Amino acid sequence: MTGAILLALALAGDRPVTGTLAGGARAEWRRGEAPELLVLPRAGEGWSQLASRLSSGASRAPELRAANDGLAAPLAGVRVRVPWGLLRPALRVEAVRALFPRDRRVAAGWEHEVVAPWDGDAESWWELAEWFCGEGSLYSELRQANPTLDLYPERGSRILIPAAVLLPEFRRVPAVPEREAPPAAVTPVAAVGTPAPAATPPPAAPRERSAAPAAAGQLEYRDGEAIYRLRPGEALYSAVVVRFTGQLHAADVNATALEIARRSGIADVTAIPVGYPVRIPFDDLLPEFLPAGDPRRAAWEKNREELAAIRRVIRAANLDGIQIILDAGHGGADTGAVVDGVWESTYVYDVMSRVKRVLEQQTKATVWTTVSNPEFSRANLERDVLPNERDQRLLVQPPYGLADPTTGVHLRWILANSLLRRLEKQHVNPERVAFVSIHADSLHPSVRGMMVYVPSRVLRGSRAPWQPASYRCRETRSLSTPRFSPVFRSRAEALSTQLGEAIVRSAERFSIPVHPYQPVRSSVLRGGSRWVPAVLRYTLVPSAVLIEICNLNNEQDRKDLLSWRFREKLAHAIAAGLAEGFSR
Repeated sequence: MTGAILLALALAGDRPVTGTLAGGARAEWRRGEAPELLVLPRAGEGWSQLASRLSSGASRAPELRAANDGLAAPLAGVRVRVPWGLLRPALRVEAVRALFPRDRRVAAGWEHEVVAPWDGDAESWWELAEWFCGEGSLYSELRQANPTLDLYPERGSRILIPAAVLLPEFRRVPAVPEREAPPAAVTPVAAVGTPAPAATPPPAAPRERSAAPAAAGQLEYRDGEAIYRLRPGEALYSAVVVRFTGQLHAADVNATALEIARRSGIADVTAIPVGYPVRIPFDDLLPEFLPAGDPRRAAWEKNREELAAIRRVIRAANLDGIQIILDAGHGGADTGAVVDGVWESTYVYDVMSRVKRVLEQQTKATVWTTVSNPEFSRANLERDVLPNERDQRLLVQPPYGLADPTTGVHLRWILANSLLRRLEKQHVNPERVAFVSIHADSLHPSVRGMMVYVPSRVLRGSRAPWQPASYRCRETRSLSTPRFSPVFRSRAEALSTQLGEAIVRSAERFSIPVHPYQPVRSSVLRGGSRWVPAVLRYTLVPSAVLIEICNLNNEQDRKDLLSWRFREKLAHAIAAGLAEGFSR
Protein backbone atom coordinates (compact mmCIF):
# COMPACT_ATOMS: atom_id res chain seq x y z
CA MET A 1 0.00 0.00 0.00
CA THR A 2 1.17 3.55 -0.66
CA GLY A 3 0.20 7.16 -0.04
CA ALA A 4 -2.49 7.99 2.47
CA ILE A 5 -3.45 4.36 3.05
CA LEU A 6 0.04 3.56 4.27
CA LEU A 7 0.18 6.84 6.18
CA ALA A 8 -3.11 6.11 7.94
CA LEU A 9 -1.89 2.67 8.97
CA ALA A 10 1.24 4.25 10.41
CA LEU A 11 -0.26 7.22 12.24
CA ALA A 12 0.72 5.92 15.65
CA GLY A 13 4.43 5.72 14.91
CA ASP A 14 4.55 2.00 14.25
CA ARG A 15 7.77 1.07 15.94
CA PRO A 16 7.88 -2.69 16.41
CA VAL A 17 7.45 -4.43 19.74
CA THR A 18 10.51 -6.60 20.40
CA GLY A 19 11.64 -9.28 22.83
CA THR A 20 14.79 -11.37 23.18
CA LEU A 21 14.79 -15.16 23.33
CA ALA A 22 17.31 -17.35 25.09
CA GLY A 23 20.28 -17.64 22.74
CA GLY A 24 19.96 -14.09 21.38
CA ALA A 25 17.25 -14.43 18.73
CA ARG A 26 14.93 -11.42 18.61
CA ALA A 27 11.15 -11.59 18.28
CA GLU A 28 9.60 -8.62 16.50
CA TRP A 29 5.97 -7.63 16.10
CA ARG A 30 4.92 -4.83 13.77
CA ARG A 31 1.50 -3.23 13.60
CA GLY A 32 -0.91 -5.16 11.39
CA GLU A 33 1.52 -8.06 10.87
CA ALA A 34 2.18 -11.41 12.52
CA PRO A 35 5.25 -11.66 14.77
CA GLU A 36 8.49 -12.90 13.25
CA LEU A 37 11.85 -14.04 14.52
CA LEU A 38 15.19 -12.41 13.64
CA VAL A 39 18.06 -14.90 13.97
CA LEU A 40 21.79 -14.67 13.24
CA PRO A 41 22.90 -17.55 10.97
CA ARG A 42 25.62 -19.80 12.29
CA ALA A 43 28.89 -20.22 10.44
CA GLY A 44 28.36 -22.15 7.22
CA GLU A 45 24.58 -22.27 7.48
CA GLY A 46 22.63 -22.03 4.23
CA TRP A 47 18.89 -21.77 3.75
CA SER A 48 18.35 -25.53 4.10
CA GLN A 49 20.23 -25.71 7.39
CA LEU A 50 18.43 -22.65 8.73
CA ALA A 51 15.06 -24.08 7.69
CA SER A 52 15.91 -27.35 9.48
CA ARG A 53 16.86 -25.46 12.65
CA LEU A 54 14.14 -22.82 12.72
CA SER A 55 11.24 -24.25 10.73
CA SER A 56 9.59 -27.61 10.15
CA GLY A 57 12.39 -28.89 7.90
CA ALA A 58 14.66 -28.25 4.94
CA SER A 59 11.65 -28.30 2.59
CA ARG A 60 10.74 -24.81 3.84
CA ALA A 61 14.06 -23.37 2.62
CA PRO A 62 12.59 -21.75 -0.54
CA GLU A 63 9.96 -19.93 1.55
CA LEU A 64 12.57 -18.80 4.06
CA ARG A 65 14.79 -17.53 1.26
CA ALA A 66 11.84 -15.69 -0.36
CA ALA A 67 11.11 -13.99 2.98
CA ASN A 68 14.65 -12.62 2.95
CA ASP A 69 14.63 -10.85 -0.43
CA GLY A 70 15.54 -14.03 -2.31
CA LEU A 71 19.21 -13.81 -1.33
CA ALA A 72 21.31 -16.64 -2.72
CA ALA A 73 22.72 -17.30 0.75
CA PRO A 74 22.34 -15.80 4.24
CA LEU A 75 24.70 -12.88 4.88
CA ALA A 76 27.26 -13.18 7.65
CA GLY A 77 26.34 -11.00 10.62
CA VAL A 78 22.90 -10.12 9.19
CA ARG A 79 19.82 -11.45 10.94
CA VAL A 80 17.52 -13.74 8.97
CA ARG A 81 13.78 -13.02 9.18
CA VAL A 82 11.62 -16.06 9.94
CA PRO A 83 7.90 -15.35 9.41
CA TRP A 84 5.41 -16.61 11.97
CA GLY A 85 4.01 -19.21 9.57
CA LEU A 86 7.46 -20.78 9.10
CA LEU A 87 8.50 -20.99 12.75
CA ARG A 88 8.62 -24.42 14.30
CA PRO A 89 6.09 -24.76 17.15
CA ALA A 90 8.50 -24.51 20.08
CA LEU A 91 9.94 -21.26 18.72
CA ARG A 92 6.43 -19.79 18.37
CA VAL A 93 5.90 -20.33 22.09
CA GLU A 94 9.29 -18.77 22.91
CA ALA A 95 8.53 -15.79 20.63
CA VAL A 96 5.15 -15.20 22.29
CA ARG A 97 6.73 -15.33 25.75
CA ALA A 98 9.39 -12.84 24.67
CA LEU A 99 6.85 -10.41 23.19
CA PHE A 100 4.19 -10.87 25.87
CA PRO A 101 6.03 -11.72 29.11
CA ARG A 102 2.85 -11.39 31.20
CA ASP A 103 1.07 -14.11 29.21
CA ARG A 104 0.71 -17.51 30.85
CA ARG A 105 -0.79 -20.94 30.45
CA VAL A 106 -3.73 -21.53 32.80
CA ALA A 107 -5.94 -24.55 33.29
CA ALA A 108 -8.67 -23.16 31.03
CA GLY A 109 -6.32 -22.24 28.19
CA TRP A 110 -3.92 -19.38 27.54
CA GLU A 111 -4.24 -16.02 29.29
CA HIS A 112 -3.09 -13.10 27.15
CA GLU A 113 -2.66 -9.64 28.62
CA VAL A 114 -3.44 -6.93 26.05
CA VAL A 115 -0.36 -4.83 25.25
CA ALA A 116 -2.03 -2.23 22.98
CA PRO A 117 1.38 -0.76 22.09
CA TRP A 118 0.37 1.81 19.46
CA ASP A 119 -1.25 4.71 21.31
CA GLY A 120 -3.60 2.24 22.98
CA ASP A 121 -4.55 0.50 19.72
CA ALA A 122 -4.90 -3.11 20.84
CA GLU A 123 -4.00 -6.34 19.12
CA SER A 124 -7.20 -7.49 17.44
CA TRP A 125 -9.29 -10.57 18.23
CA TRP A 126 -8.53 -11.81 14.72
CA GLU A 127 -4.77 -11.50 15.25
CA LEU A 128 -4.92 -13.37 18.55
CA ALA A 129 -6.92 -16.17 16.93
CA GLU A 130 -4.35 -16.42 14.10
CA TRP A 131 -1.36 -16.51 16.45
CA PHE A 132 -2.67 -18.77 19.19
CA CYS A 133 -5.26 -20.88 17.34
CA GLY A 134 -3.83 -21.01 13.82
CA GLU A 135 -6.96 -19.61 12.17
CA GLY A 136 -8.24 -16.03 12.37
CA SER A 137 -11.85 -17.07 11.83
CA LEU A 138 -11.79 -18.64 15.31
CA TYR A 139 -11.98 -15.15 16.76
CA SER A 140 -15.69 -15.74 17.49
CA GLU A 141 -14.72 -18.48 19.98
CA LEU A 142 -12.43 -15.99 21.71
CA ARG A 143 -15.20 -13.38 21.86
CA GLN A 144 -17.60 -15.96 23.28
CA ALA A 145 -15.09 -16.96 25.97
CA ASN A 146 -14.62 -13.29 27.00
CA PRO A 147 -18.14 -11.83 26.92
CA THR A 148 -17.38 -8.83 29.14
CA LEU A 149 -14.67 -7.47 26.86
CA ASP A 150 -15.62 -5.18 24.00
CA LEU A 151 -14.32 -5.05 20.45
CA TYR A 152 -11.33 -2.92 21.49
CA PRO A 153 -10.03 -4.28 24.85
CA GLU A 154 -8.08 -1.78 26.89
CA ARG A 155 -4.39 -2.19 27.68
CA GLY A 156 -4.05 -4.62 30.59
CA SER A 157 -7.25 -6.54 29.82
CA ARG A 158 -6.85 -10.29 30.21
CA ILE A 159 -8.14 -12.42 27.36
CA LEU A 160 -8.68 -16.15 27.81
CA ILE A 161 -7.93 -18.23 24.73
CA PRO A 162 -9.79 -21.50 25.46
CA ALA A 163 -7.72 -24.69 25.52
CA ALA A 164 -10.09 -26.29 23.01
CA VAL A 165 -8.94 -23.93 20.23
CA LEU A 166 -5.28 -23.46 21.24
CA LEU A 167 -2.58 -24.70 18.92
CA PRO A 168 -0.97 -27.91 20.27
CA GLU A 169 2.32 -26.17 21.11
CA PHE A 170 0.53 -23.80 23.49
CA ARG A 171 -1.58 -26.58 24.98
CA ARG A 172 1.60 -28.51 25.79
CA VAL A 173 2.89 -25.68 28.02
CA PRO A 174 2.33 -26.64 31.69
CA ALA A 175 -0.41 -24.63 33.38
CA VAL A 176 0.49 -22.38 36.33
CA PRO A 177 -1.75 -21.79 39.38
CA GLU A 178 -4.69 -19.49 38.75
CA ARG A 179 -4.56 -15.92 39.96
CA GLU A 180 -7.56 -13.85 40.86
CA ALA A 181 -8.59 -11.72 37.89
CA PRO A 182 -9.92 -8.19 38.46
CA PRO A 183 -13.44 -7.52 37.22
CA ALA A 184 -13.42 -6.55 33.55
CA ALA A 185 -14.77 -3.17 32.52
CA VAL A 186 -18.22 -3.29 30.98
CA THR A 187 -19.86 -0.62 28.90
CA PRO A 188 -23.53 -0.30 29.93
CA VAL A 189 -26.00 -0.71 27.08
CA ALA A 190 -29.38 0.96 27.41
CA ALA A 191 -32.33 -1.39 27.01
CA VAL A 192 -35.73 -0.41 25.64
CA GLY A 193 -38.84 -1.35 27.53
CA THR A 194 -41.83 -0.22 29.56
CA PRO A 195 -41.15 0.29 33.30
CA ALA A 196 -42.70 -2.45 35.42
CA PRO A 197 -41.95 -4.21 38.72
CA ALA A 198 -38.41 -5.58 38.82
CA ALA A 199 -37.93 -9.18 37.78
CA THR A 200 -37.91 -11.83 40.47
CA PRO A 201 -36.15 -15.08 39.54
CA PRO A 202 -38.68 -17.89 39.28
CA PRO A 203 -38.28 -20.83 41.65
CA ALA A 204 -35.97 -23.46 40.17
CA ALA A 205 -37.56 -26.61 38.85
CA PRO A 206 -36.24 -29.88 40.30
CA ARG A 207 -34.17 -30.57 37.16
CA GLU A 208 -32.33 -27.26 37.70
CA ARG A 209 -31.44 -27.95 41.32
CA SER A 210 -29.50 -31.04 40.30
CA ALA A 211 -26.96 -29.10 38.26
CA ALA A 212 -24.62 -26.36 39.43
CA PRO A 213 -25.31 -23.06 37.61
CA ALA A 214 -22.75 -21.81 35.14
CA ALA A 215 -20.85 -18.61 35.91
CA ALA A 216 -22.29 -15.31 34.75
CA GLY A 217 -21.53 -14.71 31.09
CA GLN A 218 -21.42 -18.42 30.19
CA LEU A 219 -24.06 -20.67 28.63
CA GLU A 220 -25.38 -23.80 30.27
CA TYR A 221 -27.82 -26.22 28.66
CA ARG A 222 -30.95 -27.85 30.06
CA ASP A 223 -33.78 -29.64 28.30
CA GLY A 224 -33.80 -27.75 25.01
CA GLU A 225 -32.85 -24.38 26.53
CA ALA A 226 -29.65 -22.40 26.92
CA ILE A 227 -29.33 -20.52 30.22
CA TYR A 228 -27.40 -17.25 30.22
CA ARG A 229 -26.75 -15.32 33.44
CA LEU A 230 -26.42 -11.61 32.81
CA ARG A 231 -23.30 -9.73 33.84
CA PRO A 232 -23.20 -6.16 35.14
CA GLY A 233 -24.24 -3.62 32.52
CA GLU A 234 -25.64 -6.20 30.08
CA ALA A 235 -29.08 -5.79 28.54
CA LEU A 236 -31.48 -8.44 27.28
CA TYR A 237 -31.62 -6.94 23.78
CA SER A 238 -27.90 -6.64 22.97
CA ALA A 239 -26.24 -9.17 25.29
CA VAL A 240 -28.71 -11.99 24.66
CA VAL A 241 -30.99 -11.56 21.64
CA VAL A 242 -28.58 -9.89 19.19
CA ARG A 243 -25.61 -11.96 20.32
CA PHE A 244 -27.06 -15.46 20.64
CA THR A 245 -29.89 -15.45 18.08
CA GLY A 246 -28.26 -13.31 15.37
CA GLN A 247 -31.37 -11.17 14.99
CA LEU A 248 -30.80 -7.51 14.16
CA HIS A 249 -34.03 -5.93 12.94
CA ALA A 250 -36.01 -4.00 15.53
CA ALA A 251 -39.30 -5.91 15.20
CA ASP A 252 -37.51 -9.30 15.40
CA VAL A 253 -35.28 -8.28 18.32
CA ASN A 254 -38.18 -6.82 20.31
CA ALA A 255 -40.48 -9.80 19.70
CA THR A 256 -37.79 -12.34 20.64
CA ALA A 257 -36.80 -10.33 23.73
CA LEU A 258 -40.41 -10.29 24.93
CA GLU A 259 -40.78 -14.05 24.38
CA ILE A 260 -37.50 -14.80 26.19
CA ALA A 261 -38.57 -12.46 29.03
CA ARG A 262 -41.90 -14.29 29.29
CA ARG A 263 -40.40 -17.77 29.48
CA SER A 264 -37.72 -16.50 31.91
CA GLY A 265 -40.22 -14.86 34.29
CA ILE A 266 -38.90 -11.35 33.64
CA ALA A 267 -41.48 -8.63 34.26
CA ASP A 268 -39.24 -5.61 33.53
CA VAL A 269 -36.55 -5.96 30.88
CA THR A 270 -34.89 -2.76 32.13
CA ALA A 271 -34.30 -4.09 35.65
CA ILE A 272 -32.94 -7.63 35.33
CA PRO A 273 -30.71 -8.55 38.29
CA VAL A 274 -27.08 -9.49 37.65
CA GLY A 275 -26.77 -13.26 37.41
CA TYR A 276 -30.43 -13.73 36.55
CA PRO A 277 -30.97 -16.94 34.48
CA VAL A 278 -32.25 -15.95 31.05
CA ARG A 279 -33.75 -18.88 29.11
CA ILE A 280 -33.17 -19.11 25.35
CA PRO A 281 -34.83 -21.94 23.42
CA PHE A 282 -32.56 -23.98 21.16
CA ASP A 283 -34.73 -23.09 18.16
CA ASP A 284 -33.71 -19.44 18.53
CA LEU A 285 -29.98 -20.04 19.02
CA LEU A 286 -27.40 -19.58 16.30
CA PRO A 287 -25.84 -23.00 15.59
CA GLU A 288 -22.44 -22.04 17.02
CA PHE A 289 -24.03 -21.54 20.45
CA LEU A 290 -25.74 -24.94 20.54
CA PRO A 291 -24.18 -27.71 22.64
CA ALA A 292 -21.46 -29.84 21.07
CA GLY A 293 -22.96 -32.73 19.16
CA ASP A 294 -26.18 -30.97 18.24
CA PRO A 295 -26.94 -31.74 14.55
CA ARG A 296 -27.30 -28.06 13.62
CA ARG A 297 -24.00 -27.19 15.25
CA ALA A 298 -22.28 -30.18 13.65
CA ALA A 299 -23.54 -29.09 10.20
CA TRP A 300 -22.35 -25.52 10.86
CA GLU A 301 -18.91 -26.74 11.92
CA LYS A 302 -18.60 -28.98 8.86
CA ASN A 303 -19.59 -26.12 6.56
CA ARG A 304 -17.04 -23.82 8.17
CA GLU A 305 -14.28 -26.40 7.87
CA GLU A 306 -15.03 -26.99 4.18
CA LEU A 307 -14.96 -23.28 3.41
CA ALA A 308 -11.81 -22.71 5.47
CA ALA A 309 -9.95 -25.10 3.15
CA ILE A 310 -10.58 -22.75 0.20
CA ARG A 311 -8.09 -19.93 -0.06
CA ARG A 312 -7.31 -17.28 -2.64
CA VAL A 313 -3.97 -17.94 -4.28
CA ILE A 314 -3.67 -14.57 -6.04
CA ARG A 315 -1.25 -12.11 -4.47
CA ALA A 316 -1.61 -8.59 -5.86
CA ALA A 317 0.61 -5.98 -4.23
CA ASN A 318 -1.32 -2.73 -3.81
CA LEU A 319 -4.17 -4.19 -5.92
CA ASP A 320 -1.97 -4.40 -9.01
CA GLY A 321 -4.09 -5.94 -11.77
CA ILE A 322 -7.25 -6.10 -9.63
CA GLN A 323 -10.59 -4.89 -11.03
CA ILE A 324 -12.99 -3.41 -8.45
CA ILE A 325 -16.69 -2.95 -9.31
CA LEU A 326 -18.16 -0.43 -6.86
CA ASP A 327 -21.90 -0.14 -6.28
CA ALA A 328 -23.87 2.32 -4.13
CA GLY A 329 -27.19 0.94 -2.99
CA HIS A 330 -30.60 2.41 -3.86
CA GLY A 331 -30.76 5.87 -5.51
CA GLY A 332 -33.24 7.67 -7.72
CA ALA A 333 -36.80 7.03 -6.54
CA ASP A 334 -35.46 4.56 -3.96
CA THR A 335 -34.03 6.41 -0.95
CA GLY A 336 -33.22 3.26 0.96
CA ALA A 337 -33.50 3.60 4.74
CA VAL A 338 -34.52 7.05 6.02
CA VAL A 339 -33.96 8.03 9.67
CA ASP A 340 -34.31 11.62 10.95
CA GLY A 341 -34.05 12.94 7.40
CA VAL A 342 -30.86 10.99 6.63
CA TRP A 343 -31.23 9.13 3.32
CA GLU A 344 -29.24 5.96 2.91
CA SER A 345 -28.88 6.52 -0.84
CA THR A 346 -27.31 9.97 -0.36
CA TYR A 347 -24.57 8.92 2.04
CA VAL A 348 -23.66 5.55 0.58
CA TYR A 349 -23.14 7.24 -2.79
CA ASP A 350 -20.81 9.71 -1.08
CA VAL A 351 -18.84 6.88 0.55
CA MET A 352 -18.66 4.95 -2.73
CA SER A 353 -17.30 8.05 -4.48
CA ARG A 354 -14.64 8.44 -1.80
CA VAL A 355 -13.61 4.79 -2.05
CA LYS A 356 -13.30 5.20 -5.83
CA ARG A 357 -11.09 8.25 -5.43
CA VAL A 358 -8.83 6.58 -2.86
CA LEU A 359 -8.45 3.43 -4.94
CA GLU A 360 -7.65 5.36 -8.11
CA GLN A 361 -5.21 7.75 -6.46
CA GLN A 362 -3.39 5.41 -4.09
CA THR A 363 -3.59 1.88 -5.48
CA LYS A 364 -3.04 0.18 -8.82
CA ALA A 365 -6.62 -1.12 -9.04
CA THR A 366 -8.88 -0.48 -12.00
CA VAL A 367 -12.21 0.84 -10.69
CA TRP A 368 -15.66 0.53 -12.24
CA THR A 369 -18.89 1.93 -10.82
CA THR A 370 -22.47 0.83 -11.38
CA VAL A 371 -24.08 4.22 -10.64
CA SER A 372 -23.44 7.86 -11.38
CA ASN A 373 -24.83 11.12 -10.05
CA PRO A 374 -24.10 14.07 -12.37
CA GLU A 375 -25.17 16.50 -9.64
CA PHE A 376 -22.67 15.18 -7.14
CA SER A 377 -20.15 17.92 -6.43
CA ARG A 378 -16.57 17.91 -5.21
CA ALA A 379 -17.79 20.45 -2.66
CA ASN A 380 -19.26 17.45 -0.86
CA LEU A 381 -15.76 16.29 0.04
CA GLU A 382 -15.72 18.61 3.08
CA ARG A 383 -19.45 18.90 3.71
CA ASP A 384 -20.91 17.10 6.72
CA VAL A 385 -24.63 17.15 5.95
CA LEU A 386 -25.37 16.44 2.30
CA PRO A 387 -28.34 17.54 0.19
CA ASN A 388 -30.68 14.66 -0.56
CA GLU A 389 -30.86 14.04 -4.31
CA ARG A 390 -32.62 11.63 -6.66
CA ASP A 391 -30.28 12.04 -9.64
CA GLN A 392 -28.41 8.75 -9.46
CA ARG A 393 -28.39 6.75 -12.69
CA LEU A 394 -27.54 3.11 -13.20
CA LEU A 395 -24.84 2.81 -15.85
CA VAL A 396 -26.38 0.20 -18.10
CA GLN A 397 -26.85 1.18 -21.73
CA PRO A 398 -28.99 3.19 -22.04
CA PRO A 399 -28.66 4.51 -18.43
CA TYR A 400 -31.55 3.64 -16.14
CA GLY A 401 -33.07 6.36 -13.93
CA LEU A 402 -33.79 4.00 -10.98
CA ALA A 403 -37.52 4.65 -11.11
CA ASP A 404 -38.31 1.15 -9.82
CA PRO A 405 -36.35 -0.34 -6.87
CA THR A 406 -36.76 -3.98 -7.98
CA THR A 407 -35.61 -3.26 -11.51
CA GLY A 408 -32.68 -1.29 -10.11
CA VAL A 409 -31.58 -4.20 -7.92
CA HIS A 410 -31.62 -6.72 -10.76
CA LEU A 411 -29.90 -4.42 -13.24
CA ARG A 412 -27.00 -4.05 -10.79
CA TRP A 413 -26.02 -7.72 -10.89
CA ILE A 414 -26.72 -7.81 -14.62
CA LEU A 415 -24.31 -4.90 -15.09
CA ALA A 416 -21.69 -6.53 -12.81
CA ASN A 417 -21.96 -9.80 -14.77
CA SER A 418 -21.66 -7.92 -18.05
CA LEU A 419 -18.51 -6.15 -16.84
CA LEU A 420 -17.08 -9.49 -15.72
CA ARG A 421 -17.74 -11.06 -19.12
CA ARG A 422 -16.08 -8.09 -20.85
CA LEU A 423 -13.01 -8.47 -18.63
CA GLU A 424 -12.84 -12.22 -19.22
CA LYS A 425 -12.69 -11.54 -22.97
CA GLN A 426 -9.64 -9.40 -22.17
CA HIS A 427 -8.13 -12.46 -20.41
CA VAL A 428 -8.65 -11.13 -16.88
CA ASN A 429 -8.86 -13.90 -14.29
CA PRO A 430 -12.35 -13.65 -12.62
CA GLU A 431 -10.68 -14.09 -9.24
CA ARG A 432 -8.92 -10.77 -9.85
CA VAL A 433 -12.32 -9.06 -9.84
CA ALA A 434 -14.27 -7.91 -6.77
CA PHE A 435 -17.83 -6.60 -6.50
CA VAL A 436 -18.44 -4.22 -3.57
CA SER A 437 -21.94 -2.91 -2.86
CA ILE A 438 -22.16 -0.18 -0.19
CA HIS A 439 -25.26 0.27 1.98
CA ALA A 440 -26.36 1.58 5.39
CA ASP A 441 -28.70 -0.54 7.48
CA SER A 442 -31.75 0.24 9.62
CA LEU A 443 -31.69 -2.16 12.59
CA HIS A 444 -32.52 -2.29 16.29
CA PRO A 445 -31.10 0.84 18.01
CA SER A 446 -28.83 -1.26 20.25
CA VAL A 447 -26.95 -2.58 17.19
CA ARG A 448 -23.95 -0.56 16.12
CA GLY A 449 -21.17 -0.70 13.56
CA MET A 450 -20.15 -2.02 10.16
CA MET A 451 -21.26 -5.42 8.90
CA VAL A 452 -20.37 -7.28 5.72
CA TYR A 453 -22.63 -9.76 3.93
CA VAL A 454 -21.31 -12.46 1.60
CA PRO A 455 -23.25 -14.98 -0.53
CA SER A 456 -24.11 -18.24 1.27
CA ARG A 457 -23.47 -21.26 -0.90
CA VAL A 458 -26.47 -23.01 0.67
CA LEU A 459 -28.96 -20.24 -0.08
CA ARG A 460 -27.92 -19.67 -3.70
CA GLY A 461 -29.74 -21.53 -6.43
CA SER A 462 -28.16 -23.05 -9.52
CA ARG A 463 -29.35 -20.27 -11.83
CA ALA A 464 -30.58 -16.67 -11.77
CA PRO A 465 -34.06 -15.54 -12.82
CA TRP A 466 -33.66 -14.31 -16.37
CA GLN A 467 -36.20 -12.01 -17.96
CA PRO A 468 -34.35 -9.99 -20.61
CA ALA A 469 -37.61 -8.51 -21.85
CA SER A 470 -38.16 -6.89 -18.43
CA TYR A 471 -34.79 -5.13 -18.48
CA ARG A 472 -34.29 -3.58 -21.89
CA CYS A 473 -30.63 -2.69 -22.15
CA ARG A 474 -27.55 -3.72 -24.12
CA GLU A 475 -26.26 -5.83 -21.22
CA THR A 476 -29.24 -8.21 -21.21
CA ARG A 477 -28.94 -8.74 -24.95
CA SER A 478 -25.31 -9.84 -24.63
CA LEU A 479 -25.73 -12.20 -21.65
CA SER A 480 -27.20 -15.66 -21.22
CA THR A 481 -28.85 -17.05 -18.09
CA PRO A 482 -26.31 -16.98 -15.21
CA ARG A 483 -25.66 -20.45 -13.76
CA PHE A 484 -23.91 -21.29 -10.51
CA SER A 485 -22.30 -24.70 -10.03
CA PRO A 486 -21.80 -26.16 -6.53
CA VAL A 487 -18.05 -25.63 -6.88
CA PHE A 488 -18.54 -21.97 -7.82
CA ARG A 489 -20.98 -21.38 -4.95
CA SER A 490 -18.56 -22.82 -2.38
CA ARG A 491 -15.56 -20.97 -3.74
CA ALA A 492 -17.50 -17.72 -4.02
CA GLU A 493 -18.60 -17.87 -0.38
CA ALA A 494 -15.07 -18.69 0.79
CA LEU A 495 -13.36 -15.97 -1.26
CA SER A 496 -16.04 -13.40 -0.45
CA THR A 497 -15.69 -14.22 3.25
CA GLN A 498 -11.93 -13.86 3.00
CA LEU A 499 -12.39 -10.42 1.47
CA GLY A 500 -15.10 -9.42 3.96
CA GLU A 501 -12.91 -10.39 6.91
CA ALA A 502 -10.05 -8.30 5.51
CA ILE A 503 -12.37 -5.28 5.26
CA VAL A 504 -13.54 -5.78 8.85
CA ARG A 505 -9.96 -6.10 10.13
CA SER A 506 -9.05 -2.91 8.31
CA ALA A 507 -12.07 -1.09 9.77
CA GLU A 508 -10.99 -2.12 13.27
CA ARG A 509 -7.49 -0.76 12.67
CA PHE A 510 -8.97 2.54 11.49
CA SER A 511 -11.17 2.72 14.63
CA ILE A 512 -14.35 2.35 12.57
CA PRO A 513 -17.11 0.84 14.76
CA VAL A 514 -17.74 -2.78 13.79
CA HIS A 515 -20.66 -4.97 14.83
CA PRO A 516 -19.31 -6.98 17.82
CA TYR A 517 -21.03 -10.28 16.98
CA GLN A 518 -20.48 -11.93 13.60
CA PRO A 519 -19.58 -8.83 11.58
CA VAL A 520 -19.26 -11.02 8.45
CA ARG A 521 -22.46 -12.93 7.64
CA SER A 522 -23.52 -15.13 4.74
CA SER A 523 -27.23 -14.26 4.87
CA VAL A 524 -29.76 -11.73 6.11
CA LEU A 525 -32.01 -12.92 8.95
CA ARG A 526 -35.39 -11.24 9.17
CA GLY A 527 -38.81 -12.44 10.25
CA GLY A 528 -37.48 -15.92 10.88
CA SER A 529 -36.26 -16.28 7.27
CA ARG A 530 -32.78 -16.17 5.78
CA TRP A 531 -31.83 -14.97 2.33
CA VAL A 532 -28.95 -13.57 0.30
CA PRO A 533 -29.38 -10.07 -1.19
CA ALA A 534 -30.01 -10.28 -4.93
CA VAL A 535 -26.88 -8.32 -5.87
CA LEU A 536 -24.82 -11.07 -4.19
CA ARG A 537 -27.05 -14.03 -5.00
CA TYR A 538 -26.99 -13.59 -8.78
CA THR A 539 -23.56 -12.13 -9.49
CA LEU A 540 -20.94 -14.24 -11.25
CA VAL A 541 -18.10 -12.29 -9.62
CA PRO A 542 -16.40 -14.79 -7.27
CA SER A 543 -15.48 -12.18 -4.63
CA ALA A 544 -18.66 -10.24 -3.83
CA VAL A 545 -19.44 -8.33 -0.63
CA LEU A 546 -22.23 -6.05 0.54
CA ILE A 547 -20.97 -3.60 3.18
CA GLU A 548 -23.46 -2.13 5.63
CA ILE A 549 -21.33 0.81 6.74
CA CYS A 550 -23.47 1.62 9.81
CA ASN A 551 -26.89 1.34 11.44
CA LEU A 552 -28.91 4.50 10.80
CA ASN A 553 -31.19 3.64 13.73
CA ASN A 554 -28.25 3.88 16.12
CA GLU A 555 -27.82 7.49 17.19
CA GLN A 556 -24.02 7.40 17.39
CA ASP A 557 -23.68 5.63 14.03
CA ARG A 558 -25.94 8.21 12.43
CA LYS A 559 -23.96 11.04 14.01
CA ASP A 560 -20.71 9.57 12.68
CA LEU A 561 -22.13 9.28 9.16
CA LEU A 562 -23.00 12.98 9.19
CA SER A 563 -19.28 13.82 9.48
CA TRP A 564 -17.31 14.06 6.25
CA ARG A 565 -14.14 13.19 8.15
CA PHE A 566 -15.68 9.92 9.29
CA ARG A 567 -16.82 9.11 5.76
CA GLU A 568 -13.32 9.84 4.46
CA LYS A 569 -11.75 7.58 7.10
CA LEU A 570 -14.31 4.91 6.24
CA ALA A 571 -13.34 5.10 2.56
CA HIS A 572 -9.66 4.66 3.41
CA ALA A 573 -10.50 1.70 5.66
CA ILE A 574 -12.48 -0.02 2.90
CA ALA A 575 -9.73 0.62 0.35
CA ALA A 576 -7.06 -0.71 2.72
CA GLY A 577 -9.24 -3.76 3.42
CA LEU A 578 -9.54 -4.48 -0.29
CA ALA A 579 -5.77 -4.18 -0.65
CA GLU A 580 -5.25 -6.55 2.28
CA GLY A 581 -7.79 -9.00 0.88
CA PHE A 582 -5.71 -9.43 -2.26
CA SER A 583 -2.28 -9.43 -0.60
CA ARG A 584 -2.52 -12.49 1.67
